[in-house]
Amino acid sequence: MDMDDINDCVKKYLSQSGVKDYGGWTICTGSATVAGRGVVATRNYNAGDVIFVDVPLIVSPRTISPDGTGSPVCPVCYAAVTTPIGCPGGCRWPVCGRQCANRPEHRDECRYVRQLRPKVTNKGDGQTWSVGIYNAITAVRGLSIRRGEFKYFLDVLQKKLTERPTFEVEELKRNISMQLDKNDEQIMTTTCKIMDANCFETIVNRYNKSISLKGLYPVASFMNHCCVPNTMHNFDVKLQMIVKASLPIYKGQEITTNYTNSIWPTSLRQHHLLTSKQFICTCSRCCDSEEFGTELAALNCIVKNCDGRILPINPLSKMSIWQCKICTKLVTSTEMICFYKDIETIMKSISVFCPKSFEAILKSFNIHKNSPYVVDLRLKFIWKSKNNSLNLEQLLYKEKLCVEMLDLVQKLRLGQCRLLGLISLEHQKVISEKAYRFRRKWNTKTLNVRLDDVITPAEPVFEEQIRKLKEIYSSILDEDANLNTNTIQ
Repeated sequence: MDMDDINDCVKKYLSQSGVKDYGGWTICTGSATVAGRGVVATRNYNAGDVIFVDVPLIVSPRTISPDGTGSPVCPVCYAAVTTPIGCPGGCRWPVCGRQCANRPEHRDECRYVRQLRPKVTNKGDGQTWSVGIYNAITAVRGLSIRRGEFKYFLDVLQKKLTERPTFEVEELKRNISMQLDKNDEQIMTTTCKIMDANCFETIVNRYNKSISLKGLYPVASFMNHCCVPNTMHNFDVKLQMIVKASLPIYKGQEITTNYTNSIWPTSLRQHHLLTSKQFICTCSRCCDSEEFGTELAALNCIVKNCDGRILPINPLSKMSIWQCKICTKLVTSTEMICFYKDIETIMKSISVFCPKSFEAILKSFNIHKNSPYVVDLRLKFIWKSKNNSLNLEQLLYKEKLCVEMLDLVQKLRLGQCRLLGLISLEHQKVISEKAYRFRRKWNTKTLNVRLDDVITPAEPVFEEQIRKLKEIYSSILDEDANLNTNTIQ
């Protein structure tokens, strides 16, 4: 299938799925793309413009440990299942009740799995749920693509290159009594390899709980990775992916996404990309040991009285020697791993976030403020702390962290990314809490003066800050159905 056919098929799929065709992009091959095939702009985009809306071919829960220690979700409505029992239809998936078990979208897959005769671990107990069968949900749902008119996606989407047995398919085979049809097994294996190479995480909120799912989005699957991507994406209530420009994109420029965590340092991003996607990124950020001046990977120099930063000489090599920028002290990669582990242990030992204690720990152990574990802890405090329960010191410190994280996002050249929107939202909430406390403290009962005489000079400052932050996060998160920051990656 050539590129014209692929573009026609993708546009047909989106049209039949009922989403608007925004145009302005094409899937193509050649020097315009970083990996030989990708999505290229056919017109200019401003930051914030919608590029396309994508519809998932498959959505499924994440696999859990075969020993059953994980928490399953209902494979139909995706709500967390606190006391899982097997589907009354006999497929042994942990549906949350008869209503989901009888949903039309579940009937065919339930019938198929039931015909494979799932094994029963406890004699006479056919109503228990099966971890192995649950882990095969993605594989089973791949059969629906083969039976539909869009089966060509199984041929054209990139697959993970591995000869190892596919975990989901092997889980299914171990937990059924019938032998799996060879053609079905082939489709299932192909589907799982495509999901491994292309799936996106999507978060859904069910009963005030965030559930992590994985989805296969055909257009987004053609986008290549860059650690400085020019797009961001949200998911609406239908789990449709809304892809927007996070930076200006010009006609003929490749449209890229990010497969990993944008605020991880290069070493962690490279490891994740290599293990999950089987490639090494060589973008401008990865080749810059200072990561655009953020020094995310840096350690403070271990030489006494030296204020320098230790950075990798070759950031693309995990075996690189590291060197201080000031005193030129050399450190091996093995030593750096040990230093990182020590920092991780220290950060994980912090159970209660106290601003003064936290800053004292950083100073006492000479830990760089942009160390990945420090950044992670700061973001957790931003996401999880409730403003009305913070004392004034903590509230002002949270505001300081929001400003620092926004500055970090800007320096990393991430543009109008989702992280920018989420931090701006939290920053706006902090300012609102400050304004509320200001009004409550300076009131006519305690001061015996006119309220306007005291409030007026400060109110416009708060209002202007809130207005600017709202403009930022509204333009980024306006169609985001999952604004639970407790699960931000």
